[in-house]
Amino acid sequence: MPAAMDQLLGTSSSSVQAAPLNEASNTTTPGVYAPSFDVYLSPSAGVQLPLASRDVEERAVEDPWMHVQQHLNHAKRRYAQVNDLRVPTDDDLHAAMLKRRSWVEKEWLPLRRRGMEAAADDEETAATLSDHVARTSGKMMGMVRRTGSGSHLQARGNGGYSSAEAKAAEQHSVTDAPDVSKSHTSGLAIEANDIGYFVQVQIGSNNDNYKMLVDSGSADTWVTGSSCSSCGGSSRNKLSTSNSNSLKVKGKQQYKISYGTGSVTVEKATDSMTIAGMKLDNFGFGVATKETNQFGGSNIPFDGLLGLGGSSLSTTNLDTPIQALYNNNKVSQPIVGYRLGRVADNNNKGQITFGAVDESQVSGSLHQFSNQNENGYWQIQLDSVKIGSKTVSSSSSSATLDTGTSLIVAPQEAADALHNAIDGAKSDGQGGYTLPCTTNKQLSFTFSGQTFKMDARDLLFSPVDSNNLQGTCVSAVSAGDASGNGGWLLGASFLKNVYFATNAKTNQVALGNLNN
Repeated sequence: MPAAMDQLLGTSSSSVQAAPLNEASNTTTPGVYAPSFDVYLSPSAGVQLPLASRDVEERAVEDPWMHVQQHLNHAKRRYAQVNDLRVPTDDDLHAAMLKRRSWVEKEWLPLRRRGMEAAADDEETAATLSDHVARTSGKMMGMVRRTGSGSHLQARGNGGYSSAEAKAAEQHSVTDAPDVSKSHTSGLAIEANDIGYFVQVQIGSNNDNYKMLVDSGSADTWVTGSSCSSCGGSSRNKLSTSNSNSLKVKGKQQYKISYGTGSVTVEKATDSMTIAGMKLDNFGFGVATKETNQFGGSNIPFDGLLGLGGSSLSTTNLDTPIQALYNNNKVSQPIVGYRLGRVADNNNKGQITFGAVDESQVSGSLHQFSNQNENGYWQIQLDSVKIGSKTVSSSSSSATLDTGTSLIVAPQEAADALHNAIDGAKSDGQGGYTLPCTTNKQLSFTFSGQTFKMDARDLLFSPVDSNNLQGTCVSAVSAGDASGNGGWLLGASFLKNVYFATNAKTNQVALGNLNN
């Protein structure tokens, strides 16, 4: 066992530090359903804002942009919380959604419409040329679209956004968890295009299955209760005394747990919970009586959340699952090890281990770092960041590792420098960026002398047009605080590239390269 792995397990005492355009069309197509993005505009469910009707195809573009803004809002709020900056209020986040909608209507849709008209002209020209070649050479030659100076043509097979990820995002599907054989380990399912990861646990006297989001950036555990009538779709599994006679709700005091975007209101309760084969009797957690749309929406595929950050983050002041497992002698150390899957791999290897690290998932050494955050987040020293061979951040900073955040948030100056190093990248003026889906640039992060690289695919959060996966994509890196006082927040976009482990007893973090 590598030395650093020994240290994470607590078996060694040594320490290793490792531009405005035209107005949008208001035509619509009768009889075709397209979801409005009204629901995105309110920080709580039920507030409806009027929208002009639009072409169905344009709605399909517009909804993803609002979805992106949700993730930006979540990441920026958590970024502010981590870095002790002013935390955006619900009104602030609501205003950001309204600003994004206005940007989509006034800038993006007219720009896209003009691009489609230009593309149609190109197709007509290409068809005419192809017919001419066929007549003069006796055979038809197919045209392919390529990109380049003075050309709209794009060669096939030069990469782009993953079609599997695009399909998962469009359908908001779930990639099933893999079967695992390692003890104290469970597979992690993937929500949509790698925006969330959840594990199955068993709760109550009937040992019913509940799908729980894993979040290393919070410390409250909760499951949807049956009294939460507007929470989740028909597949949502809800807990009550009707399906668990061992459930005991502790009075009627309610606690509001706020996240990057969205919140839940819970009552304290106890019941049995089995996690990765280990049963906790009388485990304390929250039963949700109210959930905002970010958790209670009909397309949300999980039933609750496991908070796996430091206990000081807890609103309910209850033990985290790993702390309870440790206190009840179910595990020898309060360690959680994560490997996050990637839909684009077409082979989900995601898993979570409680009480140990799974050495079989690690290539080479597991490097250990001291936690620099006193408030419950997992934060380590960040020496530098590069995009390709260009350094975009060289002053010593910090990086917070958060499985509950999809994106990466960087200080404004670093985010600008990063995207300036990518040909074709642009700022949207709202903290987000776009870049070519075909970029092969790789981000690399150096922590206390140890460097870890990101797969170039993970720099792409989503395509702006699901019908053009080699066109423009939304960057997975957004800008945080413009003052430069904040560090980096590294969500799933980075964490998919490493094995990540935490130890609540020694207050340490470990990272390792993945054994593919």
